[in-house]
Amino acid sequence: MPSDEGFMTQGEKLSLAEFAFVLRDEQVQAKIALYRADLATNPELDAITAQVMGELRLLQEKVAREGSVPPPADAKHLEAELTQAFKSHLHRLFREGKLAAVFERKLAIASKRFARLFFESELHEKIRGSHGELKTMRFAEQALFRVLTRFEQHLLLELESFEYESDEVLTRAKDLYEGIVRELRNKYLGRTTPELNALVSHLNEVLNAFLTEEFPPHVDEIAARVVQQAGLAHSKMSVSYKVSAEGFVKLRAAYERAFLELLVPYVGEEMLKRVRARDAAFRVETIRFVADPHIFSDVCELICEATYDSLYNEGFLDLPADWRARLTDEA
Repeated sequence: MPSDEGFMTQGEKLSLAEFAFVLRDEQVQAKIALYRADLATNPELDAITAQVMGELRLLQEKVAREGSVPPPADAKHLEAELTQAFKSHLHRLFREGKLAAVFERKLAIASKRFARLFFESELHEKIRGSHGELKTMRFAEQALFRVLTRFEQHLLLELESFEYESDEVLTRAKDLYEGIVRELRNKYLGRTTPELNALVSHLNEVLNAFLTEEFPPHVDEIAARVVQQAGLAHSKMSVSYKVSAEGFVKLRAAYERAFLELLVPYVGEEMLKRVRARDAAFRVETIRFVADPHIFSDVCELICEATYDSLYNEGFLDLPADWRARLTDEA
């Protein structure tokens, strides 16, 4: 976390990037595992699926035996061609001085997610990400809300311990209690809204600068690094103009790590500069919130998935069936 004054070292920023990457990786695995888990199947369909999977495994084994991986010389040539193609596609998306339309829509969603995270953080009793550090009560509504929610179970049990003329009276009493808590919560969150509005404005400004000024000069370096680290030239069925669905799994991990290692230090520092400003007067817990890894994993998800979708539509990338179906559903 940043200090109370809003400073982080470069090492701390890179550590935060790693936290965000791990969080993003967990989110990806959860989404893939849960995709259409509600669909009912039957024994006949299961048998057909098992047969198809068995045939696919035999085919994969045959391809592996026949040596589908290109020899070293060809792999080096293929790596260069894949890198050049990847660079060209990324340069069309990340242009200096001009934000792609697909990213404009994603930044609007990022602002909404940021607001939700902010309010969730405000409703926590402890400073998010700290080692159990309790928040200082700064608003009367905040203190009353905290007391009522902390002892809510006891208060409801006390309500239920009385004798009532009818069940409707007890129900009405509980409704009144919930109304009081809800009103206090809304008033408390309303007190924090000016800070949220300022943070959202800063976030939009900083992300726009990141996508149009900071990231574009690094495209060539990132494309070469990702193709090499993901071993795309050594993937089965690799061709010079397209990354296979199998290669995508490796590309995603390498690309998102590189993306976050640029995103977190830049966006984190630019946001902290703004909250450190003398006229900003942000609370300590707000300054700490700026370094919440969920913020960066959300931005990574939105921008990177828009990138994959664009690469898929341009014919450079094959997406796994479950991934493509999920993106279609979310769209």
